[in-house]
Amino acid sequence: MNKKESRQFNISVEGAVCEKLYFEHLALLINNSSRNIYNMQVKPKRMSPFEYAKRNAYKPVEKRGRNKAVPYIHIQDIEDYYDEFQRNKFYSVISEMRNAENKFGITYELGYTNYTFELWMLLHVTNMNNSVRDRFAYLAHINRYFNKHYTSLDEFKNADEFQEILSEYITLDSVIDAVKRAESLVRKNKDEQKVKEEYKGIVFYRDNPDVSVHEIVKMILEVCGVK
Repeated sequence: MNKKESRQFNISVEGAVCEKLYFEHLALLINNSSRNIYNMQVKPKRMSPFEYAKRNAYKPVEKRGRNKAVPYIHIQDIEDYYDEFQRNKFYSVISEMRNAENKFGITYELGYTNYTFELWMLLHVTNMNNSVRDRFAYLAHINRYFNKHYTSLDEFKNADEFQEILSEYITLDSVIDAVKRAESLVRKNKDEQKVKEEYKGIVFYRDNPDVSVHEIVKMILEVCGVK
């Protein structure tokens, strides 16, 4: 790891494995490259946004362009907007973010995937512009593009397996490619006039595929000065 000044990112995540390992891996990619101005410092925690902010809001936050504070970040799946339980679960996360902002005087940004984090992973290696019938349909794409033979998504989410995929397929260049593919996906949703939903300032498309994790990752790259 090169000895450069670091930038701290406060990230809470939904999942126990994938999201945490991904952002730790992203930090390694940035910090071991010669393309960054600042190193990325992060310790993602599986916590609700409010609980994470409660434990960390006393810490100073970094600055980005125009003297704006680097926001707290939460990573969350929508999973299925049309399932009442999943929809209310997603809304409750947004409500927690807003409550944390009001309580602790911070800002929070959400990186979501619709349906799941598997979509974001696949965008590192291919375009994912077509909808799938349910989140389990990503298994075939995972097996194809990561050269695996999993029989369930749980196998993909195994820490050792996921770390192996990160090590083999997720490079700094593939991260930048994923951001570009995600931006193209969002433009396609707009061009097709897909139905948008808004809840407490968070705007998203009801139907998959949709994603905003790339906005978080792009911000991290920019704050760290990655070229």
